[in-house]
Amino acid sequence: MQRILLCLLYILPIHGAKFPGFVALAIVDTFTGKSENILLEPEKTSKDDYQRFEIKVKNIEADEENPNVAWVSLEIYYKPSEVDVPICVQHGRLCTNQIYRFGNTRYILGFDISYYVDEDAYLNSEVEVS
Repeated sequence: MQRILLCLLYILPIHGAKFPGFVALAIVDTFTGKSENILLEPEKTSKDDYQRFEIKVKNIEADEENPNVAWVSLEIYYKPSEVDVPICVQHGRLCTNQIYRFGNTRYILGFDISYYVDEDAYLNSEVEVS
């Protein structure tokens, strides 16, 4: 049995530092006050509704000291207008408990975090309250 478990550990990657929740990038337009959340997924590229931001996420890891904080390794490209070339405004890791503003852009970037909910426990608590 131990040999089988050891073989499975070598075959299947285990990510103990994975963040136990959903992380979204919140983009706030300081001129209009409009905001938008973009769900971030490891190894995926996402864009905002207006195609101004392109976010390439490498990974999302939990902080070793604070379980409510995540570190997101990503690249953020900003395209001021349709005729402009996208500019890389971030390359590296960002902490989810901070707010960021890059260069002279009118946008403020932050993070919105939601934690996984045990659906069965949530439904059971709803039944007990009702």
